[in-house]
Amino acid sequence: DHLRKARALAARLRGDVLAHHLTFGAANTALYELAAHVELGRPDKAAEMSAPLVATPPADLKPNRVGRLYIDVARARLATKDLTGSDEALKRAFDVAPQMSEIHPMSREVLRVLFVLHQRSKPELTAMAKRAGLAA
Repeated sequence: DHLRKARALAARLRGDVLAHHLTFGAANTALYELAAHVELGRPDKAAEMSAPLVATPPADLKPNRVGRLYIDVARARLATKDLTGSDEALKRAFDVAPQMSEIHPMSREVLRVLFVLHQRSKPELTAMAKRAGLAA
């Protein structure tokens, strides 16, 4: 019900709006929907709906929101056992919003799992883990 109402309100706007340090609009609503699918145990649905968002991230979102998009995509892909896709999404999060990705708890958890699974075979993963303080 909340999602339906948010979509209806977002449809009345022209692009996403930033007010009171909050972003609202169709693109940001899609990000919340994606995250909700992950949290509600539907990572397959989140991974499916993320494809167009990852291919062309919404231009009117700030880097911190795009970074969060990639973190949630990494979480969804990790939950669906797409380790390569999770790694790629996490790298994009670090590219778009490096400081947030280094400290965000969800980013760090995905990174921790990927690092444990692939620490010797992926130098880029090791570098991200070092940046986040998860490896020496």
